[in-house]
Amino acid sequence: MTTPETAPDQPVAPEQPTGGWGAPPRYGQYAQPQSAPADGEQQPSTEQPAAPGAPGAPAPAGAPAAAAGQPRYGQYAPAPGQPQYGQTQYGQGQYGQGQPGQPQYGQPQYGQPQYGGLPTPYGSAVSVADKPGIVPLRPLTLGEIYDGAFSAIRHNPRVVLGLSAIVIAVATVLGFVLGYPFTGVVADFFGSMPEAEDLMGMEDMLGFLYTSGIGATLTLSLAAPLVNGIITLSVAQSVIGRKIAVGDAWRQVGRRAWYLIGFSLLVALAYVVAVGVMIAVIVGAAAVDGTAALAIIAVLVMGLGLVVLSVWLGVRTGLVPAALALEGQPFWATITRVWKLTRGQFWRLFGVYLLAYVIVYVIGQIIGGALGLLAGILFAVGSTGGGGAAYGIAIVAAYALQLLFLGGVVALQYIDLRMRREGLDVELATAAQAER
Repeated sequence: MTTPETAPDQPVAPEQPTGGWGAPPRYGQYAQPQSAPADGEQQPSTEQPAAPGAPGAPAPAGAPAAAAGQPRYGQYAPAPGQPQYGQTQYGQGQYGQGQPGQPQYGQPQYGQPQYGGLPTPYGSAVSVADKPGIVPLRPLTLGEIYDGAFSAIRHNPRVVLGLSAIVIAVATVLGFVLGYPFTGVVADFFGSMPEAEDLMGMEDMLGFLYTSGIGATLTLSLAAPLVNGIITLSVAQSVIGRKIAVGDAWRQVGRRAWYLIGFSLLVALAYVVAVGVMIAVIVGAAAVDGTAALAIIAVLVMGLGLVVLSVWLGVRTGLVPAALALEGQPFWATITRVWKLTRGQFWRLFGVYLLAYVIVYVIGQIIGGALGLLAGILFAVGSTGGGGAAYGIAIVAAYALQLLFLGGVVALQYIDLRMRREGLDVELATAAQAER
């Protein structure tokens, strides 16, 4: 009896925690055959053969068992205990290529017509639903990732644009409210400076800008992980042509809110510690040498080292929020899994992120600069309320653009990397085919 050809060496998927990206659906639970046929034989059946991916479809002979602990695509995964299809690596032979004279899996058997006219080889759902949603179900190119990030906004604007904008706006207003009581203190500080005459009576405006900016920065830093989670959940559904409802997105991200915020705080704490160490080294170098020369060298070396370390850690852990939102795994297990998943992918991820930040920066400067100019004009003519409103709108618009686009890029990077290393595209195609 012949067997399918083995696949060429592929990157081995890292060991991963169990669980899916949410509650498994009832479809896709492939029933086991009642009895196994003998070697070289095919058990006759008088029933209609089920299509691959349909409920009750028997797994083909020789199909690989699901990897232990492999996280499934949650909403699209088989129930626990059932085989997980879609783990086939690229280049692997298709199942169902039996001996000559034997019908292939999914072909009409014993005079039965073919079920639904679906493709014959097992696992060929990718060709049926090559692009059921915002991106093709295969490893993505750079342009497809960026186009998919914008397409995600158009596909489900209520969630990606509407819900995210509401969260950002509420966080911004809350930041303004927290900073407003300190406006007078900061304005008095500017008024007491020797150069106060050069401010031409704009102390109040500067006080408002500084205090509201600091307050909004604090609140937006806590809201950003929630927005990223919302975008990730929406993108994951848009990939197969689904639209997640606003209420569902909010409930799902709420269950992982503390994990998302906790990771953001952990990153901030790491930066604070790194900066503290750098300052301590610089101060120590200045004390030992007694001159500024060694301190300047320490600043250059430590500053460059901090930048390199920050970029490296940022790229290696950049997919953690997406995994936290989708996989539903424990906190540290998710971080470990992403660390293994991104191994050997640094330069590719870094290039995508770098270009995405450049795009966001240019567009953000155009939008924020125009609204900031309007705010300055309103402040100059004495309209503090109008200037504050324009300033707030500028912050919301610029920050929303950054989060929406970068959040979509990160979510698609996560899905793309799993398609490359874990064959997730086959599972997605099976889920998309079940929706047809």
